[in-house]
Formats: sequence, structure tokens, C-alpha cells
Amino acid sequence: GHGESVRIIDAELGTLEHVHSGATPRRRGLTRRESNSDANDNDPLVVNTDKGRIRGITVDAPSGKKVDVWLGIPYAQPPVGPLRFRHPRPAEKWTGVLNTTTPPNSCVQIVDTVFGDFPGATMWNPNTPLSEDCLYINVVAPRPRPKNAAVMLWIFGGSFYSGTATLDVYDHRALASEENVIVVSLQYRVASLGFLFLGTPEAPGNAGLFDQNLALRWVRDNIHRFGGDPSRVTLFGESAGAVSVSLHLLSALSRDLFQRAILQSGSPTAPWALVSREEATLRALRLAEAVGCPHEPSKLSDAVECLRGKDPHVLVNNEWGTLGICEFPFVPVVDGAFLDETPQRSLASGRFKKTEILTGSNTEEGYYFIIYYLTELLRKEEGVTVTREEFLQAVRELNPYVNGAARQAIVFEYTDWTEPDNPNSNRDALDKMVGDYHFTCNVNEFAQRYAEEGNNVYMYLYTHRSKGNPWPRWTGVMHGDEINYVFGEPLNPTLGYTEDEKDFSRKIMRYWSNFAKTGNPNPNTASSEFPEWPKHTAHGRHYLELGLNTSFVGRGPRLRQCAFWKKYLPQLVAATSNLPGPAPPSEPCESSAFFYRPDLIV
Repeated sequence: GHGESVRIIDAELGTLEHVHSGATPRRRGLTRRESNSDANDNDPLVVNTDKGRIRGITVDAPSGKKVDVWLGIPYAQPPVGPLRFRHPRPAEKWTGVLNTTTPPNSCVQIVDTVFGDFPGATMWNPNTPLSEDCLYINVVAPRPRPKNAAVMLWIFGGSFYSGTATLDVYDHRALASEENVIVVSLQYRVASLGFLFLGTPEAPGNAGLFDQNLALRWVRDNIHRFGGDPSRVTLFGESAGAVSVSLHLLSALSRDLFQRAILQSGSPTAPWALVSREEATLRALRLAEAVGCPHEPSKLSDAVECLRGKDPHVLVNNEWGTLGICEFPFVPVVDGAFLDETPQRSLASGRFKKTEILTGSNTEEGYYFIIYYLTELLRKEEGVTVTREEFLQAVRELNPYVNGAARQAIVFEYTDWTEPDNPNSNRDALDKMVGDYHFTCNVNEFAQRYAEEGNNVYMYLYTHRSKGNPWPRWTGVMHGDEINYVFGEPLNPTLGYTEDEKDFSRKIMRYWSNFAKTGNPNPNTASSEFPEWPKHTAHGRHYLELGLNTSFVGRGPRLRQCAFWKKYLPQLVAATSNLPGPAPPSEPCESSAFFYRPDLIV
């Protein structure tokens, strides 16, 4: 209720006052330390990491099995004061035993209030206090403690401007206990605090990716002390988390820190995933201007110094004015350090980690974004339809920077010509247009390049809509809908999932963990319960449909539409670029076929 939200805001403000006064936020208080004499060297919950000892806690998984958890292990120095915007520094050593039994702070970010307390939206909002002091790792291990278990390291999504590893939907307990893997997650800085770029040592860009990289190093150096095998670490992430995973596959700094990768609805070639250095600098200076800081290109260090003095909430709440033409305001950049070339270049030349990947997308990837962008057209209620006129207008709004010829081509490709006035088809076409361009076709492109280089690739198309899904029925299977099943949420008996959905979640967890353990999602023996998941090869392009009662194997998916976006449209745009139309963007994105402003979770 209302009182709850007030309490949460108070907690955030309390945390921030501590940051400004130079003290550590409240949850890093003295209660976290014990004197040496208290520590029992035989206590399996006390783990000796390379920075000091930590104490975990044993808890029950919703399924009833027990797990050991260590929450909020510091892996970096708090990135505050002079360290704001900079690459992270490893945590300092401590003495005594650190209590790591409460979830860590979430990094400072804006909170989605568009739909009030609607659970379909608020489930993605941070559920721990917001603070710049947020660089912590969580580890969940099954009981009894394994010796050399496979490790699954989760990187959360949120368009690079939001997200936290502590969300209920990412609850690690079921996956760890059901599949006997060690589940790890990390917090990383988001928004301008994580991705502001001015090309200077004070604001080098990609700080959030360097946070992730430092956490990967921590896992490599420490996970054996929790029963994990440092040579069997699988990264998995969704949306911006999957983009992050893909960038670790591309970056020479990260490639050797893990073994394989799962990418859910994200790819480094997505138009929203990166910006150029020029555009990133422009956005940083626009943010400086918005908060009253110096913003002349000749005075970058003055700008950074001023930005470092601003309240972090003021920064993240002024970012959307900095939107250039290409999407979420502060995202990764080719910085010459973490990334020294565009992902397109790395993929074309084969400069990426050669390993197995598991990847895929959902049937309705676009709706989440359109619902937030075209709020009047696609209201959050049953029975919404779109007339032909509304469809054409929406195509214009969603593609403001393409010329008339290109826009006509998009209309042509996404019209159901058997009944062009069908109001359901027109609504669904908007979803497919956005979903193909921003998600599905980039996932396909990444998988294709991996397969061409001879890596084992497994691709899925996720098609299950939960019986209890709170969004209107026409939204289908949206961006992020698979996450509940990957983490075994249906196994929690209090949440009202059906028996079929529980079995389905067990199946997905088994596929994911088999892949983490062996590089192949298939169990040793195929069965009706586990139909054979074929490899996605450069020529076969097979994918497995992941739905309740299906084992359909298709090809693609959406080969024709992806050829439209990736092959035909760029040529059409090039051939018609001198025709009259809206002015082109001042800074051409790698592949900006269209731009719109989503306020929401990628």
C-alpha cells in the first residue's frame, strides 16, 4: 500500500544521507562485523575469501530443500565521491568476519511508476534500498555442499538504466537446489552512473561492464571456496543482461574468465545496445547541461567534477532529456579498452570467444515497449485493437528517421494482405515490427555468426504464457516472460502456478543447467519429456519451441522478416537516401531503422 512506498523512499533517503556524509550506508554498519574470536573455523557457513572471511546463512528453497546463501559480498570499493563514473577498484581487505546475510543495495536508478502498483510492472522495480554503494555479489550453493559444481552467473537486464540482481523473479534458491549448481549474481552500476562517457580517465565509459568484469574475476578467484568449479562458469542474462554476456564473449578482457554463455532475448548487434563515442559524449554533455554543470566540449574535466558533486538521483532523473536519436540514454560504447571495435566488426572477423552458446527469444518481444511508448493507443486493458489508420500513424511514430520509401517498405512487410484492415493483425504487426528489429533478428544474427565459426549453438523460441500473467491477454508471451521459469518460480506453491507449469519450469531449469554443466542442453538419453534439442547450424538454423505441450522444431525463426531488416531495408535506404523525407539523424547509428522512447525494461 501507500505506507509501504513511503517507507521505502525513507529508506532510500536515509541511505543517501549516509553517502553524502561520508559514512557507509546503514546496511554496511557495524553489525556486519564480528571479532575474530567469534568465528568458528569449522563453520561451513564461514568462507575465507581472498579479501577476508564472510558468514552466510542456511535458508529453505520454496521447494523445501535447503541452500546456503551469502548475500552482499563486496567485490569492489564503493564507487562514490572521486570514484563516481570511474572503473571500479577491487574491494579492500577486512579483518574479522563480515555478515553477508542481507540482500545488497540496488544501484541508483529511476523507478517505473507509469502503471502505479500494477504487479506486471512493479515486479521489475528495485526491492532493496537505492545507493551508489552497490557493488556486491550474491552466492547460493546447494546443500550438501558440492565439491566442484558448475557455476551459473546471472547478469540482470534493464536497458542499462535499471535493474537489480535482488528481484524476487531472480530468486536463485530453486535453480541451485534443484539442479545442484552454484548460482551467482552481481550488481553493476546502471544509467549515467554506470555508462557516462567523456573519453577521459575520470569518465572513461563502460564502468558498468568493468564492474561485471571485476565480479567475473572475483568468481574465478573465490568460487572454489564455495564448492564451485572456476573452470565451469556459465554466464546467463536477459535483454541488456544478454547484451552484457555477449560483450564478455567479444572483449579480450573477459573472454578467459568464463566458459560458456546463455543469451536470452539480447545480442550485441541490437540497435539499442551500443552508441558511438561521439553520440555518447554528446549525451554526457547534454546531461551536464540539464543539471546545471559546465557543458563545453573544451572543458570536459570541469563537467565531470561538477557531475561528481550532484545528487545521484538528480542525475538519473535528468537522463531522458539527453536522449539522442538512438534509444536508451547511457549504454555501452566502443571505448578502446573493454571494446576496441564494434560488435559487427568483431563478429565479421571472428574475433570472439569460441564456445557453446544457448540463445533465443520470445514470441511477443515488442509489446512491452510499445505499451510504454504508445500509451494512448495500446491501453493496458483487454480487447485493444488497432485500426489501419492508427497502424500507419504508429509506424510513422516508431520510425521517425526513415524516408518515405523505407517507411512504405516497413508497412508493406508488416501488413497482412489477406485482410489489411483486421484490427487484431494491425495491433500484432506493431509488436512483430518492434520485436523483430530490436530483438529477434539480432539474436538470430549473433547465433548465425557463432554457428558459421563452427561453435555449437542451441536456439529456442519461447511460447508459453503463464496462466496467472497479469497483463492483458493480447500481449501474449512478452519480453522477460521466460525468466520466471528459468529460475523455478512456479515451484513456489504459494504463487498458484499449475502442475503443468511446474513441470515445464523443471524442464527449462534442466535444459539450462545441463548446458551449463556440459555445453549441451540435452540429457544423456532423449525421452518424451526431453525431446531432442537440435543444434542450430549455419544452414539448418533449427530452433526448439519451448512451450507447455510442444516439441516443435522450426527453422529461423522469422527468416523472411529478418532478411527484410538486415539485408533489404539498408539497401533500400541507401538507394533512396537522396529522396525527400524527414531529415536524417545527425549521428547515424550503426543500424537505426527506427527510434522511439521506451520507459521500461530491456
